[in-house]
Amino acid sequence: MLIVRAALVVSVTNQIIRRALQEHLPFDEGVATRVTRDEIDRLAAEQTAAAVRVRKLRRMTGRSYGQSRHQFDYRQEDAGALKLREAASKGVARELAARRDDDAFVGGVVADARSRAWDDVGQTVVDRLGWAARPADDYDDGRADRLRDLVEGDLAALRDAHPRPGRS
Repeated sequence: MLIVRAALVVSVTNQIIRRALQEHLPFDEGVATRVTRDEIDRLAAEQTAAAVRVRKLRRMTGRSYGQSRHQFDYRQEDAGALKLREAASKGVARELAARRDDDAFVGGVVADARSRAWDDVGQTVVDRLGWAARPADDYDDGRADRLRDLVEGDLAALRDAHPRPGRS
């Protein structure tokens, strides 16, 4: 389930980024929640199909004797591992179905996806701008003087140029 949850977060992250960059749409928690539930449905169906496929393989291995010719040529000795894979796929599908309507689980996926989308997009901006990653090495030199000049000079001049009604 940890792997499945990580896949959900990545999928929803991609949707958030695509909506923002391609469609110029803001983040919408309702849309992200719907996408998360749809993705849970898709993954549950995928796991159910995997269980059915592995069950068929397992049944065929009972009639397969001799040495395997490649990694997907299952034989009788592989039946136990295939049974375990089938059970795991069924278990993941059941767990996904249970979590689909779990608002806390879905909300956690949405929150993590939103955070990851912000990190991904923000990092891209920083990488492209370069200088936004950190200030110049001598940035702190004279900073106090620059702030005093800003307050006493620029901001004071701006205030004086635009007096507020009722103030002298």
